Amino acid sequence: MNREHWATKIGLILAAAGNAVGLGNLLRFPSKAALYGGGAFMVPYFISLILLGLPVMLLEWVIGRYAGKRGHGSMTGIIGLFFNQASWARALGSIGVAIPVLIVMYYLWIESWTLGFAVFSLLGAIPEPVNSSDPKTAMEPYVSFFRNYTAPSIWAGIFFWITLAINWIILQRGVARGIEITAKIAMPALIVMGIFLGIVSLSINDGRGLEGLKFIYNLNFSGIRDPNVWIEASGQIFFTLSLGMGAIATYASYVKPKEDVVKAGLFTAGINEFVEVIIGASIAIPAAFAIFGALAVPELAKEGTFRLGFMTMPAILMSLPFGQIISFFWFMLLFIAALTSSLALIQPLVAFFEDEMKWSHTKAVTVSMLIVILGAHLCAFVPNFLDELDFWAGAVFLLLFALIEIIVFVWVFGVDNFYRELTSDTSIRFPKLFVYIIGIVSPLFIIFIGYFWFSEKILDVLQETDPYKWMARLFILIFLVFLMALAVVSRKKVLEGPRI
Repeated sequence: MNREHWATKIGLILAAAGNAVGLGNLLRFPSKAALYGGGAFMVPYFISLILLGLPVMLLEWVIGRYAGKRGHGSMTGIIGLFFNQASWARALGSIGVAIPVLIVMYYLWIESWTLGFAVFSLLGAIPEPVNSSDPKTAMEPYVSFFRNYTAPSIWAGIFFWITLAINWIILQRGVARGIEITAKIAMPALIVMGIFLGIVSLSINDGRGLEGLKFIYNLNFSGIRDPNVWIEASGQIFFTLSLGMGAIATYASYVKPKEDVVKAGLFTAGINEFVEVIIGASIAIPAAFAIFGALAVPELAKEGTFRLGFMTMPAILMSLPFGQIISFFWFMLLFIAALTSSLALIQPLVAFFEDEMKWSHTKAVTVSMLIVILGAHLCAFVPNFLDELDFWAGAVFLLLFALIEIIVFVWVFGVDNFYRELTSDTSIRFPKLFVYIIGIVSPLFIIFIGYFWFSEKILDVLQETDPYKWMARLFILIFLVFLMALAVVSRKKVLEGPRI
């Protein structure tokens, strides 16, 4: 079976950027920046980008192209490449297929909220603003609206199914005619809407929003000695670039054999950072500064990303002239960012079925979506299911698998072999030292994040008594075993194909 390729270079770049750009850029980043001191957060953030984000991003691009030439786009086959497709290696690689799928199960539920809120904003169904400078009073109608909508309500269910259908239709059209075309439309629209909303936020109350922007960009070194700031900053880099989950490598596997993946990786990271530190920094926090003042912003950030995106921002935007239209643009911005990411999160499972199970594209997409729909409904209707999948797939497995990637792709593959792949078919030649940064510095960063973060969480995990959370853990285990079993069973089909 011939594997698809991206049709154009610009389509490849925009699709890969859409993979990385998501709700984390527009909601999680401003929340973390506000909570950890603005400029004090940004110094560790940029250091983490250079020493963790860019190296691991390029690692996945290089290995994705290498594996794609050999007929593999999922981590099951990619990890297997370096161990003669041994059953244990394919089973280990299946963790890298499970991670994005488990994440997208709850991500789709949140994605559907953005679509529903966009439509409600346009139709005038969002609550009227309360004229108050107190954040709690101003947001109370929006807090109630959000809770009623996500209970879930009938409307939430309708927009949930519409969101699932949109993802299904696009994936069914394939990489070039589905994901790539969507990215070519969605990413420019996202950037234009983001710039528009940034201008609106910065101009609120005669430009008081600029104070919020200065708060974020006023770089200082006060947080350099605080481990928590480093954990949050490096963790944000890790999550915003979609590292350690196999999605970047899957997209890279569809490039043409001589594609310049170094440039592609740098462009992907560059667009993602533009959306995050320019657009993401210019909307929510400046708007909150302008309306509620500097002292209220850290308190709002403590409430989390959902409150910032679905309660604080509507309370601000609906108080402006043409508030319904501006609120619509805000939620459509979030929906587009979420859509491009959810497509990328499902594609590794589609690639697994196509490349390893040798299924047709239609069958691979159908089965993938049915699995995702099952998990997504559990996240929507079972209490705490979403939080538990986020903890295990979005944190524990993510860090673990990133370490596995680095060990296999740098040390098992070999420093010389990896460096040869890194410098082939590219006009940008990194020194060999760069490979040692990937192989040594990046793992130390990941271990640092994991140690301090899990040391705070481990007792809560072990002492958990909530039956719904244990149900979620059982679901994760069953799904992992299912994928690992398929990885082992499909080994024979892979070995019977063309020899590598």
